[in-house]
Amino acid sequence: MESVLELKGITKRFGTLTANDKIDLAVKKGTVHAVIGENGAGKSTLMNVISGLYRPDEGQLYVHGKKVNFKNPNDASKAGIGMVHQEFMLFPELSVLDNIMMGYEKKKIGIFLDKKAVRSEVEMICGEYHFNIPLDELVQNLSVSMLQQVEIVKILYRGVDIIIFDEPTSVLTPQGIEGLFDAIRFLVKHGKTVLFITHKLKEVMKISDAITVLKNGRYVGTVTPEKTDEHRLASMMVGREVILTAQKEEKKLGEVLLEVKKFSVSDYEGRDKLKEAAFAIRKGEILGIAGVAGSGQQELTQGLFGLRKNGKGEVLFNGKDISRLNCRERRKCHIGYVPQDRISEGINKEASLWENAVMGYHIAKGFSNHILLDRRQALSFTERIMKEFNVKASSPNLKIKTLSGGNIQKLIVGREFLQDNSLLIIEDPTRGIDIGAIEFIWKKIERLAAAGTAILLVSHELNEIMEVSDRILVMYDGRLYDGGVHGEKTETEIGLLMTGGGGT
Repeated sequence: MESVLELKGITKRFGTLTANDKIDLAVKKGTVHAVIGENGAGKSTLMNVISGLYRPDEGQLYVHGKKVNFKNPNDASKAGIGMVHQEFMLFPELSVLDNIMMGYEKKKIGIFLDKKAVRSEVEMICGEYHFNIPLDELVQNLSVSMLQQVEIVKILYRGVDIIIFDEPTSVLTPQGIEGLFDAIRFLVKHGKTVLFITHKLKEVMKISDAITVLKNGRYVGTVTPEKTDEHRLASMMVGREVILTAQKEEKKLGEVLLEVKKFSVSDYEGRDKLKEAAFAIRKGEILGIAGVAGSGQQELTQGLFGLRKNGKGEVLFNGKDISRLNCRERRKCHIGYVPQDRISEGINKEASLWENAVMGYHIAKGFSNHILLDRRQALSFTERIMKEFNVKASSPNLKIKTLSGGNIQKLIVGREFLQDNSLLIIEDPTRGIDIGAIEFIWKKIERLAAAGTAILLVSHELNEIMEVSDRILVMYDGRLYDGGVHGEKTETEIGLLMTGGGGT
């Protein structure tokens, strides 16, 4: 089988940092080739070199045996390479259809835009790969999972031969993942080649024909699923044995800290997305919320943290109604929040690491200097986050936008976890981070709960909910249903509740 893509000695540096160090890689035509590794291993940099976003400092790329030098992504696209990015490359003010066809418009008589022809082709692609996308909806109104589907359809519409998927399943349900895998298998069957970047080892074992491991910017090795297992892959990535399950321990729960009564929250068009939610969380308890993306989870978390002002019902914290308090006032109550959308809600892209690290800290904890921000204290707190959560950056003064998505996520999680909050509202804490960091964050959540912190965990990773939670609720169509205590229900039973079955 011929190699459709070859990399020989690819090296990419950013100042004194060598992100890719003399990497050789051969990808066979009509296969799914996974590339895995920890954050900072060089995966995203390597994919950005292949897709034309970066130019290598050394080494050479070959496509179909022909030497290529990409100046930009358009060059890569012309050579048949497209990339579905982990952080979406979409224009929120435009419709889905406009985003998909941008730069690849069809013309009538060589002059006029033939939107009808574009729509017909896109609808055919959506039907072929089981994507149900509202083509006329504005992108800014779509859920995260729907945005992922738009990105995938956009690449399929461009008709490339080599498709790079960067963490494509991070926001998909188990059913959605199966649909994506069916689409990938269909592509491969018809001669396409897929580069699959993920941290999910079960997915790697299920979908890949070959698996390449990177560590610290260097090539470790390439194996096949038949000759390896998840534990060996994890050890290759991390350099040590990794425990792939949460270590649950018996603990005594405290009194009720948060009580929610008939809590409803509407979307920005006035439609109720969260419908009369009622539950309580005790001190030291981890309450997991499972559900298909867009079922009302975001309205719940944003409503509880005060980001949405249109909530109805009661939110009691330590017996006090806080439903009319704003975010700042809730932070003063020692309520922390890790948002799902780390880029638009979790950080200021143009600010430094230390400026992002003290967001919220200055409200809940304050500084020794009550008039001016104490930069020394801020830097000390940032360096603590960087050390404890292994945020890979050369300086806390760097702009946060220079970090990988996984390292941004670790900074946000560390910022919230290290503030001695009484309640933590957490959405997808391990989204886009490596297996070693997932193990670490799960342990941190367990230790925080053991110390008395109440935790509301919303995750689109069903395995994470089932591993970490003491008790599970399932969100479907804005309503909550009982998912049992830890270990009571199977993944199939929880999955059924997520899709409206199982007694809903």
